[in-house]
Amino acid sequence: METYLDLLKQKNTILNEIFEYTKSKTFKKDESEIDRIVYYLNNREKMYDKLFYIENKINTLKKENFNNILHKEVDDIIKKNDIIINNIIILDREKKEIMESILKLLKDNIKSVKSMSKVNNSYLGTYENIVAGSLFDSSR
Repeated sequence: METYLDLLKQKNTILNEIFEYTKSKTFKKDESEIDRIVYYLNNREKMYDKLFYIENKINTLKKENFNNILHKEVDDIIKKNDIIINNIIILDREKKEIMESILKLLKDNIKSVKSMSKVNNSYLGTYENIVAGSLFDSSR
């Protein structure tokens, strides 16, 4: 059975992985970054899934198993984990701005494509009705 301390150490390892991965990725405010961002987010989601799994294990331990632990190592790991979490949040705020600007760019482009599609459908729809219909049939 894993102890509270073991789980905290696992949590610390995963948090460090998330932080290092987040820190290592940079994005430009450019539409061409979309595939990279999707890949980045998918990888981070897998890391967070591992983190939530460990967190659930910690939460399912009976409280009395770790309430009595007054242990310097436990306190140190908890403090380190809190620092890493705060650092991840800071990095995420920076990346969020870039991702939101790319999302806005995409939304604008989608609106443009939809407008072009409406115009195209109106024109082609009219053209198809004229060609295929009998309204301008010269044989009459």
